[in-house]
Amino acid sequence: MEYKVVVPPLGESVVEGTIVKWLKNEGDTVKVDDPLVEIMTDKINVEIPSPHDGVMKKHLVAPDTVVEIGKEIAIMEVEGEVTQARTFETKPESGEERIPQEQEAAEPPKEFVGTLDHHERMGIHANQEAIEGGIKAVKSSPVVRRLAREHFIDLRKVQGTGGNGRVTKEDVIKYIDSRHKVDLIKPDFVFPDQEPEEVIPVSGVRKVISERMVKSAFTIPHVTTFDECDMHELREWRRKNVDRIEKRHGVRITYLPFIAKAIIFAARDFPWINATHQNDELRVKKYFNIGMAVARDNSLIVPVIKHCEQKSVLQIAKDMRDLADKANADTLKMDEITGGTISITNAGGMGALGSTPIIAHPQVAILGVHKIVDKPIVRNGEIIIRPILNFGLSFDHRVIDGGYAVQFLRRMIEFLEDPDSWLVEVI
Repeated sequence: MEYKVVVPPLGESVVEGTIVKWLKNEGDTVKVDDPLVEIMTDKINVEIPSPHDGVMKKHLVAPDTVVEIGKEIAIMEVEGEVTQARTFETKPESGEERIPQEQEAAEPPKEFVGTLDHHERMGIHANQEAIEGGIKAVKSSPVVRRLAREHFIDLRKVQGTGGNGRVTKEDVIKYIDSRHKVDLIKPDFVFPDQEPEEVIPVSGVRKVISERMVKSAFTIPHVTTFDECDMHELREWRRKNVDRIEKRHGVRITYLPFIAKAIIFAARDFPWINATHQNDELRVKKYFNIGMAVARDNSLIVPVIKHCEQKSVLQIAKDMRDLADKANADTLKMDEITGGTISITNAGGMGALGSTPIIAHPQVAILGVHKIVDKPIVRNGEIIIRPILNFGLSFDHRVIDGGYAVQFLRRMIEFLEDPDSWLVEVI
């Protein structure tokens, strides 16, 4: 019988993807779980497996075509009667409390992906058709082609170091870095094309990010509250123990795992901060899947550390390191970037002193972490120097009131300022 292959769910709030390439040609024999097609979402590339044995009869959609979830993309010939493909609904998560909302909810936006600065690029070819032709003319992986499109690179100009001269991801990154190097010795340096400006079309991942940022920002009524945290005690604890922990456990622990644990402790008194808001319901989670924003190349992705409430600070640190490594290597699985209940974004790692992060729909809060700066403060009538970290908590004002958010942030900071009261239990 004929079996229609459809695009399955590809993650929370992901409504479409792009066919990268067919992995089974028409006429090919197919076994259960054989990858049929590679689809690119705004987050990662995924291979769709076959649910049945059979033969690939016909492709209904060509590569580079955008397809919605549930769209028929191929026909297989299979033996016997089988259940026809359909779009599956996501089962409700366990461990949450649903709280109906009286007010009319706005149309929920697509899932937030992240935001990045729009860096100036040098030497980009003006002719987009030529760029695309150069990408298709060189044998490369989907990741390399995606990177080339995002940075407008003609792959024919990149020296390949892979087998048979194949262009690798590292080759493209090296090429990008070389374009950004400016010879400061020459005072008369000018851009290669001598043009006063360059026009860069917003497309691909950058376009998806733009669309979702707008919908998230203008659908969710964002409010950001700020507070300062004295990191002296935690910094001293880390200074005394970080080398020993790294030597014994193989991970150099940062401040983020401590912050994640402090969020969990503070949320015991303010549980609505760890929730999602959809369809007139506030779903208060009894588990903590904490998203961690990771910048990579010209995009940003948010891996999710699952069930942090069950893990030690050390285990959270290991998970953060492993997921960050996977994000940079573009090897994250769909399960590792979905299911978040609250997110952390560390702008301080790039030197930011403050920011107003945008919430990852359908979550209701995101914590901005900023640079630790030594500042003079007054204690007991005396001026002393302390390492101060400025937090920015953005929250959804439809369901979280200002006083509630302020108290949560202050409670979280109290845990960070007194680590001896809890670290022994969770390290």
